[in-house]
Amino acid sequence: MELKKEYKKFVENYLPFEWEIDKSERYHGQHSFEISFKRFFYVFKFLKKLQTANPNPKIIDVGSYPGNMIKLCQHIFRTYPKYLSVGLDLDDHFVSEVKNYNVECLDTEIDPNFPASKETKEWNVDNFDVCLLLDTIEHLVNPTFCLDKINKSLKVGGHILLTTDNISNFLYVIKMILKGESPNVNFILSSMFYIGNHRPHHREFSKKELEFLLKHSGFEIIEHEYFDRKQGEFFIENKKLRKRKDLRLKSILVNSIKNLANFIPHFRNHQIILAKKIENIQDVKRMEPTQSKNKWIQYRLKNLGY
Repeated sequence: MELKKEYKKFVENYLPFEWEIDKSERYHGQHSFEISFKRFFYVFKFLKKLQTANPNPKIIDVGSYPGNMIKLCQHIFRTYPKYLSVGLDLDDHFVSEVKNYNVECLDTEIDPNFPASKETKEWNVDNFDVCLLLDTIEHLVNPTFCLDKINKSLKVGGHILLTTDNISNFLYVIKMILKGESPNVNFILSSMFYIGNHRPHHREFSKKELEFLLKHSGFEIIEHEYFDRKQGEFFIENKKLRKRKDLRLKSILVNSIKNLANFIPHFRNHQIILAKKIENIQDVKRMEPTQSKNKWIQYRLKNLGY
């Protein structure tokens, strides 16, 4: 309860960067912690756990824009010896502003398999303690490239905190049952048609798939939790957090069914993972891509049984 009170107070008094204020019709005038209040609560909760073990960590923030994690980490850890903000198309104004928070920026491609990838630069950092990969992995064509870079940048025993959509969520299941529609990203929303810097979703994952990817890059899941992110359900009025009330009969019915389904954890629409680096990437014994059909069949037999 005290944790929720602290986080709620932080959000109610939060002073966003000017570019954090949403200009869309749906969320007009709101900042990132209002729009994604529930999701960032889980990030806050997990970071508080890390703060207990290491009150002064070196932090990497991958896919860091709009920079709200800088201020949240400052609130939780008070000080940090280093904070590296890794992103694509970080403009001069962003870079200049976050320097005031002892943050260095690295503008680089983290997904060179993207159809219109940009320049990939070396991170040139190591022995960091914590990496944030928040709602980023679902945008990557090749998550392994990014996870390997993170491995090289963390010390053994360092942590990666990851949030992403849950592909097994209830609404996706209903779409498949009632409409025969796939939970995969719609082609119109994908890089088949948009190849700009604001990367669309490439694919979403189950817990088991994320566990495989993390293990493949030298990480072990320490803690995992499903949750309903309740996107856009909260807003601040007169410095008080409030919840939107939708009294339309259809909305009440849909929300009631969804809340009932949420009693089954893997039906919830979002997930958070805390994983620990257990070995350096060069020491990981992993399956590598092969042109040999026989070797590929061996991979399948070992991992899938067929």
